[in-house]
Amino acid sequence: MEFELRDRIDDQYTVLEKYRGGMSVVYIVLDDFSQKRFAVKTVKEEMLEDRTAVDRFAQEARTWMNLGRHEHIVEAIIYREIRGQPFLFLEYVDGVSLGTLIDHEDELFPPQVVSYALQVCQGMEYVHNAEVGPGDSGVIHRDLKPGNIMIDRRGHVKITDFGLAKVYGVSTRLTDTGIGLGTYVYMPPEQFLDAASADRTSDIYSFGVVLYRALTGEYPVRGDSVGKLIRNILEGTPAPLREHDEQLPVALDQLVLRCLAKKRADRVATFAQLGDELRVLQDGVEQAYQEADVLLCRVCGYRTTHRYVSCPVCAANMTEAAGEEEAEPESEEPAVAPPRSSPEEMERAEAHYARALELRKQGRLRSALDLLRQAMELRGDFEQARSMLDEVALELARTRADKRQPAYNWPMFRGSITRSGYTPEVVVPPLFRRWQVEIGSWVLSSPSVANGVVYVGTRREEQGSVGRLCALSARRGELLWEFATSYEVNTGPAVVRGERVYVGAHRQLVCLNARTGERIWGMVADDLVETSPGVIGSKLYFADSSGAIYALALDRQRVLWKTSTGMPIFSSPAVWGDALYLGSSDYMVRSLEASSGEIRWEFATGGEVLATPAYADGVVYVGSCDHRLYALDATTGAKRWEFQTGDEIHSSAAVHEDKVIFGSRDGRIYAVDLHTGRRRWHFDTEDWVNSSPAVSGGTVFCGSHDGRLYALEVESGVCVWEFETGGEVASSPALSQNAVYVGSNDGSVYCFRSRG
Repeated sequence: MEFELRDRIDDQYTVLEKYRGGMSVVYIVLDDFSQKRFAVKTVKEEMLEDRTAVDRFAQEARTWMNLGRHEHIVEAIIYREIRGQPFLFLEYVDGVSLGTLIDHEDELFPPQVVSYALQVCQGMEYVHNAEVGPGDSGVIHRDLKPGNIMIDRRGHVKITDFGLAKVYGVSTRLTDTGIGLGTYVYMPPEQFLDAASADRTSDIYSFGVVLYRALTGEYPVRGDSVGKLIRNILEGTPAPLREHDEQLPVALDQLVLRCLAKKRADRVATFAQLGDELRVLQDGVEQAYQEADVLLCRVCGYRTTHRYVSCPVCAANMTEAAGEEEAEPESEEPAVAPPRSSPEEMERAEAHYARALELRKQGRLRSALDLLRQAMELRGDFEQARSMLDEVALELARTRADKRQPAYNWPMFRGSITRSGYTPEVVVPPLFRRWQVEIGSWVLSSPSVANGVVYVGTRREEQGSVGRLCALSARRGELLWEFATSYEVNTGPAVVRGERVYVGAHRQLVCLNARTGERIWGMVADDLVETSPGVIGSKLYFADSSGAIYALALDRQRVLWKTSTGMPIFSSPAVWGDALYLGSSDYMVRSLEASSGEIRWEFATGGEVLATPAYADGVVYVGSCDHRLYALDATTGAKRWEFQTGDEIHSSAAVHEDKVIFGSRDGRIYAVDLHTGRRRWHFDTEDWVNSSPAVSGGTVFCGSHDGRLYALEVESGVCVWEFETGGEVASSPALSQNAVYVGSNDGSVYCFRSRG
């Protein structure tokens, strides 16, 4: 059988991802016992009745497992049959394939290609000579291509997918001969003529195609049909690599072409020999490209001329590489001094600065800002450019503010039912503290603002009560009314039409008069209500700690439906159309029909989901305690991408234009690309970040456990303003009427207004 997302294999392995290939299915699973991820390979459901296919899979598993463990080989851990179905458990590689890098860049940086090639040579030399059974030595891969060369987050190469491998010198009748093995363009001539005769040099040829593709962005031979491609592989002659890149050393060009020789006797004989020759050439390749404008990842060591913001291998920051000595991963010691710019870079920086001055006078502030950033990248100590950059950034923000200044209500946690954290109102830093009102012992609740009133919960121990919901004047902070409860109010209330306030109070959802705080009605839940309600039209949605999800008809004050999940829910629902999205402590993200409560789909993460999902343009963005932020298709639950941080994610993501912005308990606020999940920037606070950011114009507002509220530029992550409160800021800021409202664990609610 085939498994779907959230299914459990053998009642122990939760399916997180699923990929279907030609004959097989690969699942990424989480082991309940070890909390480790594995790749699990099996045959497709429709192939289970084909004895030949099952035997071929078993042979693949046997060959792969007999290879044992090597640092440059994906390890096959165990082969099991579960209810008659074969499963091969493999090491999970968290990283990217060489194929993905080539797809992004076309031509990779040659010194980096050589570095990775040396690791491939070590792995393949081991494969070709491994003792895999009594009297049997060596395995031929026969499907060596960029997609089967993985690079993990440490920059280590690992070769995978031995599905077409065979023991050297051992005949097999389980593999078809002739066309149909591997990917055509990477196959050597002999593999089309007599696949069973493939030997070690066949893998050398395939790797020669990989090198040619990585170094030039082209294939050594082409064909507009399969027949023409095969004929060109059999008869054609690849063009020298230097026709594509004149800088490439002649010796490296000749070495790759030797790997691609039609006759096996003319090829490099072994991967050990290929590795030795590459090492001899390595210094020459480095020297040939020493003047290249290269970015370096100081975590995994990846080097590229492609202008990434974050590393495509490990997602760390990319920095300018200033010399060979800096090619090692970053140490914990701070640099003594920044690298000095070359005369050419200084000249270009001055030109950018001069042009930015002209553009600023013309009122073209966005273009001026871009040029100033480029000037700073070229010359880090360019103080004039740095000073003007700050001035232009503020001027641009104020220009945006002049164009539109709507008075915006922020009627529930994160301002809307989609929880996307965006407001059309522009609040421009720097800000000043308009008022500060102490309302309790701590304030975790996120304020809701409607019609000039700030509604916020707190903990305040008094005789007969522990918590309260307060209504404060947005203008001056005066206490208008309070509603006492027997349990602290840590969730954000929902305000409907400025007339009713709905909030969780211990085991109840209560409805209050928005003007007086008088209790109108309440509904008893099965357990503690620790989620912020979401209201759309006349319906309200919330969940409790028993795992129950509720839909209420507000006009009739009754439950429309109730769905139980069995595990506590602390994630507030996001609503869009007829769909409800929320996370749970059973590691799941769920989508429910808003009209019936029927579960539409479930997605299994690797940890509890405490963060509230954010919905935007058909995609749901949600963080998990497995340290990852996921982008899920809102209709199907299929994963589009994931981004890993250094710790749990309790913060809910904000979505703005092409960025997703969120905090992590690793102490950082991140912005990642909306479409790819690649890091755009991060900002380091001094403690963990549980607060959910809010985006206003060109600014991100977010709190941190270090006690500060930060304002960051949305394009770059540069901090343009901060304020230190007297306690941790876990509350999520609300923006309305040209002000920012937020709670602090010093027991106060703060109002900050723009100075403009």
